[in-house]
Amino acid sequence: MTSLKKLQRNWEGLARMDPLWAICVDPKRRGNQWNREDLLTAGRTEIRRVMEYLRSLGLVPDAGGAVLDFGCGAGRLTRALADYFGECWGVDISPAMIALAKEFNQDRAACHFQLNEKDDLSGFTGGKFGFIYSSIVLQHIPRIYAERYLCEFIRVLRPGGVLVFQIPEREIASIITKLKHRIGLRGVFSRLPGMKTVAPFHMQMFCFPESEIRELFKTQPVYLRDVKLTNSCTGGFNGNLQFLDLEPQAGFISKQYCVIKTGL
Repeated sequence: MTSLKKLQRNWEGLARMDPLWAICVDPKRRGNQWNREDLLTAGRTEIRRVMEYLRSLGLVPDAGGAVLDFGCGAGRLTRALADYFGECWGVDISPAMIALAKEFNQDRAACHFQLNEKDDLSGFTGGKFGFIYSSIVLQHIPRIYAERYLCEFIRVLRPGGVLVFQIPEREIASIITKLKHRIGLRGVFSRLPGMKTVAPFHMQMFCFPESEIRELFKTQPVYLRDVKLTNSCTGGFNGNLQFLDLEPQAGFISKQYCVIKTGL
């Protein structure tokens, strides 16, 4: 079991070593080859596609209400959400990412960033948000915590509010490849300031089957409005969100869920 402290240490290391690549993994941009403007443009592209998707379902979140970007990193999606909403909150487990998000978005008064080191969202009152979005984040969080965060999303979502999140359902690969992804053998090693030894930092991947997500939501005041296959787990995704008609023949099967909170 990966504790939240270990998870934080891992992502803090990645954030200090190559933060923009850690947010959007692209083999061609590893080694600090991302730049701020390209990253923020990718965020706008992704959120525009999500807004188009919501409109296609007849869903229009309240533009004047508060929204949450869970796992905000440097705020690429939080900033993009500010084009549509008046109050945007980004939370992340990494202090370095939160500091970078504040630096990148200091010109956006609508954007607020908060460090969250807990397995809940106790920093926010129930029913605060009309829209919650999380992309390529829950896939890096162990199942026990992902379940808790999903339940917390529902708690802080107001009745009638919309939750859209992405997570892989399963992986189509050899047993050895699956084991590598599970334990994070595709790690990177670095000696960071203040560290006496070279430390490994991993991007572990965790899956959550759709059938079990549906079972979890049976205990919550929500209904599952829609599920889409996405390209979010493909190499070089970079925010160019696409909905797929067929599952990939190999790799992670990524799904995006759209959930509505019930009640008055």
